Amino acid sequence: MTSMSTNIQNEAYRAALLVTSSSADPISDGGILVSGDTIAASGPWFTTIVPLLTPTTTVTDLGAVTIVPGFFDCHVHVSFDPMRMKMNSSRDELSDAQTKEKETRELMERNALRLLDAGVTTVRDLASHGMGVMEMKGRINRGEIMGPRLMCANAPITVFGGHCNAMGGEAEGVEGVTKMTQKRLDEGAEVIKVMSTGGFMTAGSHPSEARYSVEELKAIADTAHAKGVKVTTHALGGEGIRRAVVAGFDSIEHCSWSTKSGTKFDGEVAQLIVDKGVYVCPTMNTACLAGENYFCPWDHRAAIVANLASLRTLNAKIIMGTDNGIGHCPFERYADGLTALADAGYTPRELLAACTDVAAEACGLSEVTGKLLPGFVADVVAVEGNPLESIEAFAKPRFVLARGKEHKLTPIPPLPADHKEKVEELMAMLRKGAGFKD
Repeated sequence: MTSMSTNIQNEAYRAALLVTSSSADPISDGGILVSGDTIAASGPWFTTIVPLLTPTTTVTDLGAVTIVPGFFDCHVHVSFDPMRMKMNSSRDELSDAQTKEKETRELMERNALRLLDAGVTTVRDLASHGMGVMEMKGRINRGEIMGPRLMCANAPITVFGGHCNAMGGEAEGVEGVTKMTQKRLDEGAEVIKVMSTGGFMTAGSHPSEARYSVEELKAIADTAHAKGVKVTTHALGGEGIRRAVVAGFDSIEHCSWSTKSGTKFDGEVAQLIVDKGVYVCPTMNTACLAGENYFCPWDHRAAIVANLASLRTLNAKIIMGTDNGIGHCPFERYADGLTALADAGYTPRELLAACTDVAAEACGLSEVTGKLLPGFVADVVAVEGNPLESIEAFAKPRFVLARGKEHKLTPIPPLPADHKEKVEELMAMLRKGAGFKD
């Protein structure tokens, strides 16, 4: 695919509402002025933007929409096909589950466009096999193809036989994990991903059990931090969560407090998360696409929502991530996961923060993107409705700029007719992989 548009020079965009950041008041009849890939000005249309217009400025009136910063998805798998994913326990199975090189490249490019369709302009790709996603990142950065900003982890670090071991990141012991972390850094990884517990998609990897010691995790964190790179971890069980927080990890993925029979929220560990300023990326799309079940296939969604409500009460820093790419979680359905967070009491403004400036902080991009202020990169989405009043607006992008380039939106399709049946099949597979018998 090569579909893209050229850099926009001196473009002005007007809308019924403008929200420059999650903490800002909405501006009626607002606008932004974009020069190249950068926000040159933002504010009320007539008093801030109009005085800066020149005869060569192109003006676009977007109409009855709200302009907000482009969204972050802090947990995706761009190289995965959500309609083909299966449980992996060996490199052969991983190879069988993925497509050939050319098809994989085309798949990733389609997935990148689908992310933009959802208004997502920055993503963390938190597990991939090989260097394909990193290579696509280079093509996006060079302007050869259209796509969101990519922060790549490449293969996650995991114990031998652990979750996602088929991707090639197996390492144990302080020396072993240090070398593997350095290998990821040498590849150019902008975030290090670790599997602190097992996971449901890898048979026999024990989802609730901690797999690394605090010493091993600290070696990973220290090695990455010495190079200015953040570390995050897949952590389902409470002990795995605790060890990562103690070891100095920057964020926790899933954080689902899994046990061998459900979930058990640990208030002391949760308070430690808050005290250390660790970000939590709950990946709720799996909950919402699976109906009444969360990723823990035996547990009721209400328990997960209660855990999220407890984190909110403690003022934990939540960031938006979907886990899209895994089974039956399409990339374009970014906003689906927000409903579980809303059910837990998160307000639309808090969700906008999780999708924009708080996510930017978690990714180390707080001075780059996540706000529509002069000097920030022009990552922009215009949505139908007011996202400060209703989460439904998040699912209705009508215009997207990614680093100043306009993406021509493809409408987000409904879920396929057999979606519920396929999800039920996936849940049965996950139960089997976790060692449960129906």
